[in-house]
Amino acid sequence: MKPIAQCVRSFDCICLAVALAHFLTLTAHAHDPGLSTATVTVGEQQIEVVIGLARQDAAFILPPNPRSPSLGTAEGFEAMRRELESVTASGFNIYLGEQRVVPAQTTAQLKDSTNVEILLRFRRTGAMQLRLLTTFFERFPLGHREFLTVQIASGARLGEAMLSAKKNTFQISLPALSASTGSRPMDYSFLVFLKFGVEHILTGYDHLLFLFGLMVVCRDLRSILAVITCFTIAHSITLALAALDIVRLPGRVVEPIIAASIAYVGIENLLRGDSAKRRSLVAFSFGLVHGLGFADALRELGINSAQFGIVAPLVGFNVGVELGQLGVAAIVLPILWNLRRKPLFTRLGVPICSLAIAFAGSYWMLERIMQK
Repeated sequence: MKPIAQCVRSFDCICLAVALAHFLTLTAHAHDPGLSTATVTVGEQQIEVVIGLARQDAAFILPPNPRSPSLGTAEGFEAMRRELESVTASGFNIYLGEQRVVPAQTTAQLKDSTNVEILLRFRRTGAMQLRLLTTFFERFPLGHREFLTVQIASGARLGEAMLSAKKNTFQISLPALSASTGSRPMDYSFLVFLKFGVEHILTGYDHLLFLFGLMVVCRDLRSILAVITCFTIAHSITLALAALDIVRLPGRVVEPIIAASIAYVGIENLLRGDSAKRRSLVAFSFGLVHGLGFADALRELGINSAQFGIVAPLVGFNVGVELGQLGVAAIVLPILWNLRRKPLFTRLGVPICSLAIAFAGSYWMLERIMQK
């Protein structure tokens, strides 16, 4: 009988162990500790922080109030937006050297149906040490972690860390400010941003290649002016809306679409031949996306903060972009028109140029998707 009794006891122990393991598994799933992200981008003039967290985690950082609406609905989120922004501004602390800096702007928005994104912008000083301190962990469920990434504007990473209740601070050395910037506030004048707009379009090879792809099949000055005008109107609209934070898309979405627009123009040139039909519509449609790309350059300078006006920088930058476009067109168009007098260029040159444009756009699109 002893062997039978021992077997029974062993079987009971095994059942108990299985039941306990199952219970712990259910408990772990019922009380998921959660994971949030914080991406810190260090620029010459500002430091931008984007915090991403689930809606249920966002509810934990708000002060307990039974009457507060649920963040699970769009209406509830809108009702609690200001309080969420205020709590985040005080809970995510940045120290430059020994000085704590206060965010010049805090914006919370619904990223999708289950996640919240909170943007904070800080004015950068000349300090070379950055220390981050998050005080949210005492409010989150036990075990919550935050994946922190610190990078420069180009995307190159300076450091990463996994923050938790036991380790809620991170310190890193910052790259030096450029000699032209130093630690002095930038002159936010019309002429400064006009110059910046000209420089931006002249170094924006993707924007210029897009325009070249549109112009290479245009046969007269009227069609070319229509293309440039439609492109200008479109990107001016989205540039203004994005700079004012009315419309905002992340660079990981905008940049591949800009590259895709270049590929599209090259492919359309190959399929439609030497036809300028719908060029203005194509220029306007994709110009809306290019405007969001232009806005990233302005946003990097922090013009939409509470400390600076936005009208002069926005108008100056936009005028600079148009002057740059017209300057390039003034050089390229006489060359194109001279080449178009030769039938060989129309028959072979335009398709070869279009094929090169399509290849370059496709390559940049894949490269930017892989980098994101």
